[in-house]
Amino acid sequence: MAGKKNLTVRTPRAFQFLRQAARAAEEWPVAGSAVRRFQDAETWAMAELKQRLDAMSDAPQERARTRGPAVEGPAPRDMMARLITQSRGVDPEAARVWMYRQTLSRLVPDQVAMMALLADREIAPLCNVAAGRLPAGPVSVVVLANASSLGRDAGVLLRDYVPQYMSEMLALGVFEAGPEDDRLADQYELLLADTQLRKTMDRVRREMKLYPRLQRFSVHMSDYGKALWQDCRPAEVVSSAPTQGA
Repeated sequence: MAGKKNLTVRTPRAFQFLRQAARAAEEWPVAGSAVRRFQDAETWAMAELKQRLDAMSDAPQERARTRGPAVEGPAPRDMMARLITQSRGVDPEAARVWMYRQTLSRLVPDQVAMMALLADREIAPLCNVAAGRLPAGPVSVVVLANASSLGRDAGVLLRDYVPQYMSEMLALGVFEAGPEDDRLADQYELLLADTQLRKTMDRVRREMKLYPRLQRFSVHMSDYGKALWQDCRPAEVVSSAPTQGA
């Protein structure tokens, strides 16, 4: 067919020479085993060549299989372009709605229960368990951060993850940490009896061979958290949290 490329694979010169030598050897007065060795060498060389050519043809398919499935959804560049376009024509109220949606999409029910209780109480205890080489002075490392009795009082389902809940709320800017508050003296003492804190302090003593140090802080709703709660809370919030001290 006109225009069709010749795809025939040319035999390398080394193989041509080997083949000619084998044919010539058939006419020589040598043992038949020598001829067979030539023929075997040729067969092996051609098989090796075929194997390599097959591997080259299979390589693109193998890369396609190992590349993984295509990522679905819009391209990041298109998302950025759309957001830039939308930012030029969005009013403040719509921008606030988008901000609230982004924050609420990252919260779980336990965290919302903590938010509802903190909005009612206004302030709650917050503690870190740190470790130091001496009973007083600077600490070497914080072992447990953002522990609080707020989760227990709010009736969260995953009590052991209250520090993670609290850390996320602080990172989102919904909560704000403050200094130790004298009004929370009794709650700090109750927090010290928490199983998670006691186990952490024991681990500092026994495994880390350091002195446990309790760092006391407080936590309250940020201005953004107050606005989020005020604008988004249901008309009637039924609290299922146990009363303090129960």
